[in-house]
Amino acid sequence: MIARVWHGWTAPEDADAYTAFMAERTAETRARIIDVPERIAAHADEVAELGRRVREQLTSSVAGDAEASVELALAAARVARRLAELNA
Repeated sequence: MIARVWHGWTAPEDADAYTAFMAERTAETRARIIDVPERIAAHADEVAELGRRVREQLTSSVAGDAEASVELALAAARVARRLAELNA
C-alpha cells in the first residue's frame, strides 16, 4: 500500500527503490534506499550554496528570500541525512 502512495509523491526510481526494499530486504535494496536521501542532501547543499551566493549580491528587501532559501535547504539536507542514517 505505501509503495503505491510513494509512486504518486516521489520520483519513480525512488518509489521503485522503496518497493524493492519492502519486497526483499537485502544489502543491495537497503543501499538504494540510503542513496536516495543522500542524493537529496547533496542537492540541498548545492541549493544552500547557491542561496548564499545570491544573497551576497542582493541589497534589497528580497535578500530575506535568499536567506530563507538557505535555511530551508539546510533543513532539507539535515532531514535527508537523518533519513539515510535511519535507513542504514
